[in-house]
Amino acid sequence: MAASLPAFLAADADEYEHFMGRWSRRLAGPFLDVGCGTGVITAALAERGCVAVGIDASQPYLDGAHRLRSQPGVTYELGDARHMTYPEASFDACVSTLALDVIPEVDQVVAEMRRVTRPGGAVACGAFDFWGGFSAHDLVCDTASVLDEGIRSLRDFVKARPLTRANGQAELWQKTGLLEVSEVPIVVLSWTP
Repeated sequence: MAASLPAFLAADADEYEHFMGRWSRRLAGPFLDVGCGTGVITAALAERGCVAVGIDASQPYLDGAHRLRSQPGVTYELGDARHMTYPEASFDACVSTLALDVIPEVDQVVAEMRRVTRPGGAVACGAFDFWGGFSAHDLVCDTASVLDEGIRSLRDFVKARPLTRANGQAELWQKTGLLEVSEVPIVVLSWTP
């Protein structure tokens, strides 16, 4: 015989606030999205209740973010991730996806991300696997590098960076002095049924 669960009764806001609200507040603090591009992650953070700031060096990308993803709780700012204007410990969390792998001065950026994140906060990044994780991309880049010196230079620059190899992101954060660092691969599969 299966045990029955008591019915969920959402009736006491004060009890909920004491039990869960105090934890939710810790998740809903200010987030900084470094290299926000057109604001996809910034907007997703805001949709989950966070106050989110997206910073990018590209005004056209920020114009797109304002046009496509303006909403309450989101601010988009033009800025240099190597030299951020925020005071120390301004954010509960700082994230960057698909940006650190193409910024030449990545050490400066991660040092700034750590600086503007409060002690006990979280810093996170995601980079594209340029070492065989997307064979179609490799084929295009390798073919284009035969035809164009600029593409060859870009391909060689990106592939030479430790950030795009296994444990490269973890090592980058450990160099900044962070102690609890983990790197987890995310595999995206797609197929047509």
